[in-house]
This record gives sequence, C-alpha cells and structure tokens, in this order.
Amino acid sequence: MRRYAIDPKTGRLHPGPEGAVRVLRPAELTGPGAPALCGALARLLQEGGSRVVQYPDCLLGLACLPGPGGEKLAFWLDDRALWLAAETPPALTDLPLDAAPAGPAGVLLALLARRAETAAPALQALEQRLDRLEETLERGSLRGFESAALAERRALAALHVGCAGLAHLAQDLQADPAGLLTRGQRAGWGRFAARAAQLRDEAEALRATILQLWQLYHARLELRQTQVATWLTVLTTVFLPLSLVTGWYGMNFPGMLAPSVPWGYPAVGCACALLALGGLWYCRRNKML
Repeated sequence: MRRYAIDPKTGRLHPGPEGAVRVLRPAELTGPGAPALCGALARLLQEGGSRVVQYPDCLLGLACLPGPGGEKLAFWLDDRALWLAAETPPALTDLPLDAAPAGPAGVLLALLARRAETAAPALQALEQRLDRLEETLERGSLRGFESAALAERRALAALHVGCAGLAHLAQDLQADPAGLLTRGQRAGWGRFAARAAQLRDEAEALRATILQLWQLYHARLELRQTQVATWLTVLTTVFLPLSLVTGWYGMNFPGMLAPSVPWGYPAVGCACALLALGGLWYCRRNKML
C-alpha cells in the first residue's frame, strides 16, 4: 500500500505514512490484514461499467478509463480519506491540484480529469487516420480497408465507452446526495462532467464518420463488382457469336458452305471479324464501354 499526503503549501501529493490518499494493488485487497472496504473494491475491479454507489458517509465507485486497455480504477471516498485500487497504480506525485480544492475529493477529481484528457489526443489521432482511410477510398484503393476500419472501430469503442462512463460518474458525484463535497468541489465535478461529455460527443461523431466510410466502401465495392459484370457481359456479347461459328464449322458435315474453296477460310475469318466488330458496336451504342 502506498500512502500520499497533500501538501497545503504546494498543492502537491508526496509519500507519507499518515497520508489521506492510499493506493493499493488488487493483490493487497485480499488477506487477513486487509480492511473491510478492500473486499468491496476487489469486487468492483472484477465488474465493469463506471458507476458510483452512495452511502450515508462515503462513496464507493468504479471508473473505467478511456483507452484500448480497458483500465479500471476502484475508489472509496469519504470526507477524510481516499482509497484507490487499480492493476497499475496511478502516479500521484506530479498530480496538479490547482483546478480542484485540496482534499481527497479533489485528488480523485484531478486524477480522473488527467486520465480523461489523454482521450483528446487519441481522438485527434484517430480522426487523422480516418481521414487517410477516406482519401484511400477516394483513390479507389480497397485493399486492407476492412481490417483497418475494424481496428479503428474497436479503438474508438474503447474511448467512447470510457468517456461516456466518466461523464455519468462525474454527474453522479456532482449530485452528492451524501453531502460529502463542498460547493467548490461540486462545481469542479460539474466542469469535469461537461468535459467528459464533450469527449463522448467527439467519439460519437467519429463513430458516425466510420459508418459513413463503411457505406462509401460498400458503394465502391458494388461499383467495382458492377464494372466486372459489365466487362463480362461485353466479352460474352463479342465472343458468343464467334463460339457459335467455331462450333458450327467444327462439325465437319459434307456440303457445308465453302469448306473446300480457296476463299472459304478468309471469308469465314472476315465474317468472324464483322461479328466481333458488330458486338463491340452494340456494346458501345448501349454505353457498356
């Protein structure tokens, strides 16, 4: 277990044996010496979905952080202490507390706000990658689009779920039915809820962009299939009469037209050429070429 104390002069956290902020790993949540609240934190880490459970004198919650890793942060908060549990303990010594009143609730707010802000550059990078995919589709290149689009959709889903969960969690904490927060802390949670909702809306807009790219991809794919079918129709129109002539003259019946005269072969060749040109003219006239 790591303990951190809040320095009232600098507004920073520093390790201290009597610190009000305590960070635990999942392995430290079980055992004969673990406090009773550790069992609730362990159960939360095994579940999913950001939420807050209100008690008369404390708050118990789970924050599913945005990102592809699906990192979870369980917390227990009252007016004197903050307990945190995560697979990867968060770094708190460089956590700025200027934007929130110093205290356990301010530490939790600053921590979640910093983790939420990591979603903003991730969303911007994802938007740039989607723009490159769109440019690739406009050039007519379809190879590798499905795997790339699916990977981007999975990454976006993780960001969207995380931002939406943080927005709901912040709204629940802002309501503060237990009365654990001050007016300034509630205002801070309100600003964080608005920011998380903004990131959620940006993720939803990118989801619509991916859907439009899928529609464009299928339209391009159908166009290419239509072009292939058109060329097959043209080839059939041109070569089917030639196949008929070949099959007819391959029967070798006596009395056939010009099988033994010197001009027979050139005549049949010219007739086949005329049939091929006629097929091409027909396709051209019907705008198949």
